[in-house]
Amino acid sequence: MKQLAVFLILGVSLTGCSSTPLELPSCEVPAPMGEVAALQAVPDMPVEIASNEAGATFDLEGLLQFQRLREASLSNKEVGDLNAAALQARNEEVNALIECVRYQNVWMEVREDMLEQERNAHQIDNLWHRGVIALGVIAVAL
Repeated sequence: MKQLAVFLILGVSLTGCSSTPLELPSCEVPAPMGEVAALQAVPDMPVEIASNEAGATFDLEGLLQFQRLREASLSNKEVGDLNAAALQARNEEVNALIECVRYQNVWMEVREDMLEQERNAHQIDNLWHRGVIALGVIAVAL
């Protein structure tokens, strides 16, 4: 009977310990950046028919070429502005992710310290319980 009590006490003392699951902080990862718009091809500059020190003369095709050049330039300006805004938004998202990683590193250091303290406390608890069990075994044996 004494041996059964000793084995039951030892069996209970050697059972696994429960621990809380590790909860890692999560950061919201931004969605991939939308496609950036492609710039339009800019037409060549028209060639003047005649020129002097005061100005230049263009034919109808040259004036139409200037109009196409102006439209392409305005369109490319809009596309450039949209691309710059998309790039600025991406930079803000990347900066937010960098900041999140910094916070995760700090959290991991704090969690590591907590885990070390928990291990020390657990070891002290184990020594205390084993001491109590040893005293119980000695008391049963006597």
